[in-house]
Amino acid sequence: SFVATAEAKFGPITIIRREGKVVKKIPWSAFRLEEDDWRRVALCVDILADATRYQQAFSSETIPTLHRVIPALETLCTRWEKKLHKMKYSLYHPAIRRGLEKLNKYYTRLDHTNVYILSLLLHPYYKLEYISKEWGGEAEQMEEIAAGNPDAINWQAHARNITEDAMRAYWPKRLGQKSDGAANAGAADADP
Repeated sequence: SFVATAEAKFGPITIIRREGKVVKKIPWSAFRLEEDDWRRVALCVDILADATRYQQAFSSETIPTLHRVIPALETLCTRWEKKLHKMKYSLYHPAIRRGLEKLNKYYTRLDHTNVYILSLLLHPYYKLEYISKEWGGEAEQMEEIAAGNPDAINWQAHARNITEDAMRAYWPKRLGQKSDGAANAGAADADP
């Protein structure tokens, strides 16, 4: 086996010394994984494979992938949330919860970044349909308000507003004119 070969070829993996004297030699066999250890490793690999799979979904040097960020984050969160309800992952539940907290931190920041919503709306596959289906509109907003969330958002209307604002800024530039925002910004910078 690898462990026996390593011990024969290299000696102990670690030697603990105190005051220059060897007090303990730790052999390679101390790090041999048993069947239960390998099962835990396989579960850990499964959890990490989720993150790798979805990170790869929006990692490309040749094609635009910004539109994949939100669906990938949502799918990864869903997969990890399901693992929180499975006993076989119980050893990893604390780590999964911390991972979900970190993902949620970045996911909630997307609420304040219009470019991700615009990338979904402009993508021929997603368009407004994704936002309508996954996040909802006025009816879902009313349900959330009734359930006690006074800050609920009508995501369909929000997405439309973002698009309209972007187009108001874009089209005048496209036509070589100043947008309302640019004109107002220029006026604010002018000396009285």
